[in-house]
This record gives sequence, structure tokens and C-alpha cells, in this order.
Amino acid sequence: MSLLKSCCRLKHYLGLIAKCSTVLSLLILTNACEVDSQAQTENEEITTQVNRPKQVVALGTLIPKGEVIKLSVANAEDSRVNQILVEEGDRVAEGQVIAILQGFENRQRDLEEAEKQVELAQAKLEQTRAGETKQAELAAQRANISRLESQLRNETVERQAAIASAEAQLRQAQLTYDRNQTLQPEGAITQQAFDEAKEQLDMAKATLNERKAQLNNTKQTLEAEITQEKENLAELSEIRSVDVRVAEIELERAIIAVEQVKADLEDTKVKVPISGQILRINTRVGEQVNTQQGIVELGRTDEMYAIAEVYETDISKVSIGQPAVISSEYGGFGGKLQGTVEHLGLQVGTKQLSEGSQDPTQDENSRIVEVKIRIAPEDSKKVAGLTNMKVRVEIGEGNQPLTTNH
Repeated sequence: MSLLKSCCRLKHYLGLIAKCSTVLSLLILTNACEVDSQAQTENEEITTQVNRPKQVVALGTLIPKGEVIKLSVANAEDSRVNQILVEEGDRVAEGQVIAILQGFENRQRDLEEAEKQVELAQAKLEQTRAGETKQAELAAQRANISRLESQLRNETVERQAAIASAEAQLRQAQLTYDRNQTLQPEGAITQQAFDEAKEQLDMAKATLNERKAQLNNTKQTLEAEITQEKENLAELSEIRSVDVRVAEIELERAIIAVEQVKADLEDTKVKVPISGQILRINTRVGEQVNTQQGIVELGRTDEMYAIAEVYETDISKVSIGQPAVISSEYGGFGGKLQGTVEHLGLQVGTKQLSEGSQDPTQDENSRIVEVKIRIAPEDSKKVAGLTNMKVRVEIGEGNQPLTTNH
């Protein structure tokens, strides 16, 4: 009986042990599955990180620094080119004249004439300051005074001679009258003869008075004229400040005219605003200035850039300072160019460059952001003559580290 109970207890304990073993096995199996699942997840994450693209790839074009300048003139529709002073590929300096427009020769002649007017006005001013402008007038005035003085002397002599003659006639008439006055009471002469003698005496007196009056009138008139002319001479001899100011204003006006003509002349010269290289000539000699393309296209090809069209979905992976590698899309140059991202566009636009694919599902209207990449100086020289060439740009991910499997 005791043995039977012992066997029953042993059987019970063995059942409990079996159940515990089963539970423990299940726990171990579950934990192993979880560890395996976690390891698999970590491996997938590592694989994903390793497989993630290291560059943003985009199409772009080569441009010189500051982009291409289409050089034109203000009134292009009314201008024709007379001379082209450069050729395509020439290097030019800032301010250099590269073309001459119609009308240059006329403006040049106008400038020469205006400069002569300045010289004339300057000479007149100097003469005015030195009192030389009135030398002819002064000489004429002095001559006029001399003429009047001579006239006064001559007429005075004539009038004095006439007075002397009148005085002689008066004396003779007085003697005749006195004699007749003595003879008339005695009846030696007739009353008529006496009256005639009296009349001759009166006429002689009147003539003398007239001659004296004429002399006085001549003196007063001529002396007054001489006095006035001498006053005029004195005024002419003075250098008046108003005369100097008038001469100065005339000079200023002449100088302003020169500046205006110079400005008109400069309008016939086409100058480059920056130093660079002539990329293309769009207007030839004798042609009207091309209103759309200008006369020439100019660029600073000593510093070349690439403008990449980065999809807006990738722009977050691009930052200023990232390295970039540029290659020709169609083999226009060998090797690869090194560059650095310098500027990110501030607007989202439509894609302008085609992939060249015939895939009808490709969206040519994809939205992009322009990224400006400065090409390394040593590489800029290689593509200085390849403005607008289509290129492929690979932009690195910058400071984002890449994880790998261990």
C-alpha cells in the first residue's frame, strides 16, 4: 500500500516536470524567434542604408560666371552697326569698345566744332578780363573825339574870320552913316542917301551879332559833343564785371555743349560692361542691331559654372558646399570636372533639359530647382569654350554619414 502511494506520487511529479519542460521549450523557441526577427530587421536597415544612393544626379548646362550677357544698345531698333572691332573668342576688358554704330562720324565732327567754340569762348573771356575786347571801339571813340576837336578848331577859326569881316563892314557902315549924318543937314546929300546909309549900318550890326552867335553856338555844340564822347571813352576803358560774367557764361554754355556732344558720341560706341570673352556675334556690319540677341554675347569664361536641374524631391539632399562631379552628357569633353555647390535656387520651376529618352511615361514637365555649381579653377579652363553644353551632374550627400555591414 505504501509502495503504491509512492508510485503515484512519482508519476505526478514526472507529469509536472514534463509540463514544465514543454513550457520552457516554448519560451526558448519564442525568444529565439524574436532575436532572429530583430537581427533580420537590423540587417534590412543596414542593407537599406548601404543601398541608399550616395549622389543626387541631375542634368545641367555649362555657363560662364554671371551667365551670358547679350550686349545691346538702348535704341536698338533705330541703330545700325558700322564697325565690329572684335571676333568670336576674343578676350575683352571692362569698358573696351567692341562696336561702332551709325552716326559716329557725324558726332565726331560735331565734337570738333563744339571744342572750337569752347576755345573761342575762352579767348573772349581772357580778352574781356584783359580789357582787349574793346580796343577797336576805344580807337574809334578816340578818333571821333579827335574829329570833333578838329571840327571845333576849324569852325571857330571860320566863325572868328566871319566876325572880323562883319566888324570891318560895321566900321565902314558906321563911317558912311556918320559922314552922311553931317552932310544931310547941309543938304549935301539926299534924304534917301541918308536913309540907305542908316540901313547899311543897321545891317552891319545885325551881321556882326549873327556871326558872334554862330561862333558861340558852334562852340557850345561841339564842346558838348566832345565832353559826351570823352565820357563814353572813359566807360569803354573800364573792365566791367558784368562784361566778364557774360563772357564766363558764354564759356560755360560752350563747355556744356561739348559734354552733350561727347555723350551723343559715346552712344555710338558699344562697350562691354565686364571683362570676359566674346562668345558669339549676332549683328554684322551694316545690319540693324538684333533686338532679341543684341550685338554680341559675352561671358566670364575664366570662371565656369554648371546649372543643374535637381528634382524638387531631391533638393533636400543638396546643400551649399557639397562636392559635385560633372561629366559631358554626349562626350563633348573627356574625364570629369570637379565642382562645389555654391547656390540653391529659391524657386521651383519646370524642367528645361530633356533626358533624350523615348519613354512616353517620362514626365518632361517635372518640377525642379536650379542648383549653381562652381567648377574648380583648373577644370574651368578645360570647358571655357563650351558654354551651354549639356552635362550630367552628380552631387554628393554632404555631411550625412553612410553605415556599412560589419
